[in-house]
This record gives sequence, structure tokens and C-alpha cells, in this order.
Amino acid sequence: MRFLIIMCCLFLPLHSAFAAVDIALRGKDPVRLEDVYQQDGIPYVAIEDALDVVGLTGHWNSIQHSFRIKTKYGWAEISPASGFLKIADDYYPLKEKPRFIDGRLRVTDSFILNQLAQLTGRSIYFRNLAPDTDNVPEKQSNGLEKLFAFLLNKKVSESGPLIRAVAIDPGHGGLDTGVIASTGYKEKQLNLEVAEKLAKQLKMKLGIPVYLSRDGDYELTIEQRLQPAAKDDVDIWLLLHAQAAFSSEHHGVTLFIRPEENRQNVVAKEGAEENLSDSMLLAKELALALRESAIEVRGIYPSSRLSLGRGNLPTVQIELGFLSNPEELQQLQNRDYQQQIVQALYAGIRQYAKQSKEKIDGVN
Repeated sequence: MRFLIIMCCLFLPLHSAFAAVDIALRGKDPVRLEDVYQQDGIPYVAIEDALDVVGLTGHWNSIQHSFRIKTKYGWAEISPASGFLKIADDYYPLKEKPRFIDGRLRVTDSFILNQLAQLTGRSIYFRNLAPDTDNVPEKQSNGLEKLFAFLLNKKVSESGPLIRAVAIDPGHGGLDTGVIASTGYKEKQLNLEVAEKLAKQLKMKLGIPVYLSRDGDYELTIEQRLQPAAKDDVDIWLLLHAQAAFSSEHHGVTLFIRPEENRQNVVAKEGAEENLSDSMLLAKELALALRESAIEVRGIYPSSRLSLGRGNLPTVQIELGFLSNPEELQQLQNRDYQQQIVQALYAGIRQYAKQSKEKIDGVN
């Protein structure tokens, strides 16, 4: 009996915990999966189980050492040795690599909610029924909480210009390339190019400090990305990114704000909008300025992504376009088009400042 117990212990995975999740395509009844492992606070689901729930099929390719998923876009491939999802000659970065755990290849909730949803062309419902919060790395959790708490307590200056400084986060950098276009053009490059141009505009025309999270091609921790936004004089935080889709037809700019700030519009009889968060007001002005510059805007959406942080600091994540769209890719690499975007963003920021001042003056 003692031998049997020892053998059972030897075959248990280290630093893992059993869990259960509910998964479903939107509009369908959720399916409960119990063959789930928690590692470092992240649930790992067997890829075959997830595919079965969403109506896709796949198999392990022992020659290529990759898992192939059959989709309407062709064969998609993932591998525990790669941090990318491959479709044809295109590569899409994954937040976490797949892992073999207890003899099965497993993927995370991030893969299911993002890449798998794109492969099916439908939204996916995912609920972790037993989150293992005790195993979340303490250093990361505590560091983020401190920065988020600081943002929550930001104070607005009672004197001086309404916008004292702007923080800009050019997404990705270094080994974290972001989206890679079929031509090899990388999202990290676009984000930095636009950030530098926008920073120059704001410094020249508004005469205010602009803090970039990075000014070169290097990787950052989440804490480092948040540091510029935590400065005392920062009144606006912009995050610059780009997108990719499995369909080359998607194009246009997308704006994201925190979900808790996507409050319902209350329209007064005079037609003025009330009860809008500052992030929503900023996003609306940016969207209007972009459209007036003949740049398509897909919309403003709430997002729970970690990069947006928490708190009341006016924050908008700007997805500059789709690198998977050949025509838009060509535009985004063009300096004149980048400058067109920058001028529109500057105009939106300036109009937001004007509207905010009128709002404050109306209250006082």
C-alpha cells in the first residue's frame, strides 16, 4: 500500500491544481470540463476538449511536433515549442505557450477567448469555476496592485492647464514583436513610430511633457509600462497597438476603454451627454477626429485587458489598424498616413481638453 501511494505521488504534476471550467459558443449552453489544471493561477484546458465544445477538430502531428486545427481559413498550428499560432505563412503571438500536462497538450483561457474565438468566427463564453488565486506569482500581483492603487488615487490639479502631461505606451518591443504581417513588418515598430510622432506633436503644439514607456526596441514588464501613467502630472494615458484577423477584410481603428467606465449614456433634454466617464469622453473625441480625417473607426468597446489598468485616469487603447489587411498594412507603413493619424489624435486630445474645461466651468 505504501509503495502504491508513493508511485501515485510521483506521477502527480508539480505545482498544479485540479479545476473546472465552463465553455460555450455564445448562444449555446455551456459545457463543463473537469480535466483542467491550474498552473501559476492560469487554467490549462486540453485542446481536444476545447475544440470539441466549439465544433472544431484537430490532431497531433508527430512529425512536425505540432497540433493542427482544421478551420475555414485552412490548417492552424500550435506547438509547445512556439509562442505563436501559425496559419499558412502568418504567425500570431500567443499570450502563453501551450503545455503538455499529464500527457495532453493544453491551452490557456487566453487562447480560447482570443485565438480560438477568431478561428471559429464567434465569441466564446469561458468561466473558471475554481480560480487558483493562491498560486498567482506574488511579486507580479503585489507590484500591479500598488500601481493600480496609485492610479485610483490620482488627483486633478486645481490650477494650471487641464492637460499637464500625457503618457503613451507603444505596445510590445524586443522579443515581444506583437502582430507580424505577411511582409515581416512588426506591430512593435508601428507602435513606436506613431508614438514618437504623436509625442513630438504634443510637445510642440501644447508645450507639455510626454512620457513614453519605451523609446527603443526593447521588452518591458507590465510594471514598467504603467510607470509613465503613474507620474503625478499625467492626465491622459494612451496605449498604441495594432491588430490582425484571420480575414484580410477587417480594417480600421478600434478604441478600447475599461469596462467599468463604459457607463450608459444619459442624454439630457438639451441634447448634452451626461454621466460619461473621462475615458469615454476622450475616446469619443478621438473617434470623431479620426473620422473627420477620413480614417475609419470601427467603434469604442469596453475591455477588461490588464494593460488598461484600473482607476479614473482617462485611458484609451488605440488599435491603429489591421496588419492582416494588405491595403491597410501598406498605409500604416507610410509616413504620411502615420502623420495623418497623429494629427487626428492630437486634434481629438485638444478637443477633449476643451470639452472638459467647459464641463468643469459649467459645474463651478
